[in-house]
Amino acid sequence: MRIAFIDCVGWSYGLDAPYGQPMGGSVSALCYLAVELARLGHAITVFNGTPAPAESCGVALKNLQDAWSPGCLNAHDAIVVLSLAIGRPLRRDYGVTVPIVLWTPHAHDQPGMRELSRLNERKSWTGFAFVSDWQRECYEKFFWTPREKGRVLRNAVSPAFADGNETAPWFATGDPPTLFYTSTPFRGLDVLLRAFPAIRAAVAGTRLRVFSSMSVYKVPAEEDKYRGLYDQCRAMEGVEYVGSLGQSRLAKELAGAAALAYPSTFAETSCIAALEAMAVGAAVFVSRLGALPETTGGLASMVDWQPDEARLAARFADMAIEALRDMQQNPASAAARRNERIKFIRDNYLWPARAKEWVAWLSQLAGGAPE
Repeated sequence: MRIAFIDCVGWSYGLDAPYGQPMGGSVSALCYLAVELARLGHAITVFNGTPAPAESCGVALKNLQDAWSPGCLNAHDAIVVLSLAIGRPLRRDYGVTVPIVLWTPHAHDQPGMRELSRLNERKSWTGFAFVSDWQRECYEKFFWTPREKGRVLRNAVSPAFADGNETAPWFATGDPPTLFYTSTPFRGLDVLLRAFPAIRAAVAGTRLRVFSSMSVYKVPAEEDKYRGLYDQCRAMEGVEYVGSLGQSRLAKELAGAAALAYPSTFAETSCIAALEAMAVGAAVFVSRLGALPETTGGLASMVDWQPDEARLAARFADMAIEALRDMQQNPASAAARRNERIKFIRDNYLWPARAKEWVAWLSQLAGGAPE
């Protein structure tokens, strides 16, 4: 098949970029999927901000403006648009007649999805690719997206995380536990910093490493409005602020760590941070919010979300303390759960398998076969 991906954000990047530099989850997912589709023998083109035509990891890169040239997109068997509802102009203004799919990790209330409130916009799309059942149900409820046009094609972990973790876990070595936070700063880092002193006081020597910044959205450090949170990290005993990293280095930094500590205040449609944590065997401490229960498959320790952040922090701390003490006191059980998390990712969240699901669906759409 000839498949085109359109990334309207307009950043310039090669398909190996997520390994070496901080990038958002949706753009990283596009990179991994495009490369896997090319490995399967398909002709893949990514339209982004590349200044001149190039090739990266077997995938053709073209500037976004080239996509709007007459007939360009119709030379493909299917078009996948990342995170922006532009179906109507694609059909009306650019004459696209081939199947078009909206692939979005966004919640229904995000600005890029507003146009879906218009019937003509919804009708323009051949299909909608969602990352969770929870997200799909939200779109059907708020936008009336036709169920027969939707398909849940979940995220997967970076290949940098795909081999699991051979580092001995903290509860086997006798080291104090290390927690980590790898989401963006506005999704619960402030709550975690409220909770952490109580966790450290109860489980001696517990450390927290924070891998977070707005650089994944290309925000310069001097313009990052969450700098106060990073300073709070630096000033707090037991906390190390690292910042955002590329996937190759991040996977190494998380090896042997105890748990993702993520008292989420943001209704995730999926959660790549949780998937990455499980891929290296770490426990997952999260809020029961959005698609987090679905994504983690019953393998996470959860606390009910509530809008009072002080109470959320206190309950999160209690949950984390109980879970860490249990791992210390029952290392054999903790090791079994660790192996279960790694196996869960290998069985369900790798890009080679996900790419085959995409091919099956896009082939069906391009061939006009019934759903």
